Amino acid sequence: MNLDVSANVFTGNLDLAKKQIELAKDSGLEAIQIDIVDGLFADVHTFTPQDLVDVDFGQLQIDFHLMTEEPMDYVWEMEEYCRHLPIRAVYGQIEKMSYQEAFLEEVKKQDWKAGLALDLYTPIEAIDENSWDWMDAILLMGVEAGASGQVQNPLLLEKIKEVRAKIATGEPMRIFIDGGVNLDNIETLQNSGIHGVTVNSAFNKASNYKQAVEEFLSHVK
Repeated sequence: MNLDVSANVFTGNLDLAKKQIELAKDSGLEAIQIDIVDGLFADVHTFTPQDLVDVDFGQLQIDFHLMTEEPMDYVWEMEEYCRHLPIRAVYGQIEKMSYQEAFLEEVKKQDWKAGLALDLYTPIEAIDENSWDWMDAILLMGVEAGASGQVQNPLLLEKIKEVRAKIATGEPMRIFIDGGVNLDNIETLQNSGIHGVTVNSAFNKASNYKQAVEEFLSHVK
């Protein structure tokens, strides 16, 4: 099965986000991950899902990554204003989330894939035991959340091993990676047994976005 590759949008500039979405639409990718940060989870403040209601995503699907205090609040916002958007999945960071199961249940009510996201130094044990049964996917950060362009931390590979051991009993759950993904480490990540990655700097800082995507996709299997 081919690795799931999405482009990452992480910016507080809505006009720049729209430009990145336009580039992704013409790149051959099937999905885009949009990071929503509230200035409380990290020292960054982006737009909200509601700001995207008039954006044309073409054939792209959206994965929302909620790096916020109480991600559930943003799920409710999406339910009210964003039902027409092509939302594929919603990930919530657990560090400032009060009720993991309730979050996952609410996301799944909308027929979206539901996932929990862990910052680099957040242990796997921070996931409530009952939450594993609700999760469609887990999003592991390869860098500390809140800034792009960081070098991927080797700790990530150990966490991938832990998650794979946890789900070895047969839970239908996928492992996605966010942060520091590039051509230098994609082979190692693939060999670790993950299911998908989202790519930021390797695409958005390339001189030719489409060419960078094509080159990246030629290295995945």
